[in-house]
Amino acid sequence: MNTAASADFDLSSVPALGNALLGKVEAMREADPIYWSEKNQAWFVTGHAQAMEGLSGSLPLSARRLPFFAAALVSEEERQEKLPYLMSATKHWLLNMDAPEHPRLRRLMTKAFSKPIVEGLRPHVRRFISETLDDVAAKDRIEFVAEVARRIPARTILRQLGLSDDLVPRLHHWSIVLNTLGNVHVPIDKLVEIENVLLELRALFMPEIEARRRNPREDFLSALVTANEAGDQLSEEEMLGICYITLIAGHDTSANTIALGTAALAQHPEARRYIRENPENIGAAVMELSRYIAMSTAQARLVSEDFNWHGHEIKKGQFALIFIAGANRDPTLFPEPEKIDFSRRQDSNMTFGPGIHHCIGHLLAKMQLGEFFPEMLRRFEPEMLDTHLDFATTLGFRGLNTLNMRLRPR
Repeated sequence: MNTAASADFDLSSVPALGNALLGKVEAMREADPIYWSEKNQAWFVTGHAQAMEGLSGSLPLSARRLPFFAAALVSEEERQEKLPYLMSATKHWLLNMDAPEHPRLRRLMTKAFSKPIVEGLRPHVRRFISETLDDVAAKDRIEFVAEVARRIPARTILRQLGLSDDLVPRLHHWSIVLNTLGNVHVPIDKLVEIENVLLELRALFMPEIEARRRNPREDFLSALVTANEAGDQLSEEEMLGICYITLIAGHDTSANTIALGTAALAQHPEARRYIRENPENIGAAVMELSRYIAMSTAQARLVSEDFNWHGHEIKKGQFALIFIAGANRDPTLFPEPEKIDFSRRQDSNMTFGPGIHHCIGHLLAKMQLGEFFPEMLRRFEPEMLDTHLDFATTLGFRGLNTLNMRLRPR
């Protein structure tokens, strides 16, 4: 008989587990969808209904968990000495806020993430996809993550922010470093790396923000600088926080989905055929593929006061990990969740998060993915050359370090 204790696993083993992680989460959900993990000293929330509750904003679960989730074993003195900017900057990040600050910032950000701005990027995205696929078309073997998956969203997000394509390699480095902030018990040397990357990004963005103040343009940064809601405007650190999150999350999540999605399509010819034959359904197909690959894995929350959650005594100061990957494979809403089924309804899909923290960049992500997969499949038959997927260490958004593939022209 399955028990939650037997299903418990150490989060440091996530890269080695690979897709076996999904089976671990499923076993834990079946045993107890709200379970205290002794191995990780955190609550694991793995059922769809429970995850919806956890992310709804109705429970005393605070989004203000950074950098404390990562730096749980680092003393306050060491934090202030070695991580001063990290400790102060994260207070101004949308994904690290609760009400009333969160809705205020979200209202001011809306114009910068609007549909017209996303549609203005579509011709550039199509060009980036075409140029990238042209570059790899004649190669017998490619490292797909670096040569395709990261390159397209990197160029897109740099274009959105008004920055040069020359920063594509540097963006790869920034992403790898900053995404470890979503892990538990990050070593101090890695936290110092995060501190240094944030200072580097601040030095990059401040002159750009100042330039938009002097001469606003029709672009993302100008929309942030000029955003105004009943006289309320974004502070300098709030603008910087939006830039950091947009640069990293906007690049990394799409890159991870392109890589994991292409790996899945390489192994499912019927899914490739469906996308080719049903271009009008690409939006729903992207959502189903995203659910299946479980790139969006988990979100951490900090318990802000004691409460009882379905018979479990949850204590202030504890952490809860809300597993999107578990919710999106809950068979009560997704029958036969281990299968790609493009006929599924997608209303319960939690890839972009429910509630107040619904991904503000979802329109841009869906647009890029909706352009990439049909064009890649129109031109190529993807073929896996690796027997095992090389997963990165990040927990919140799963991705691959490398993916060796052959793209055979059709």
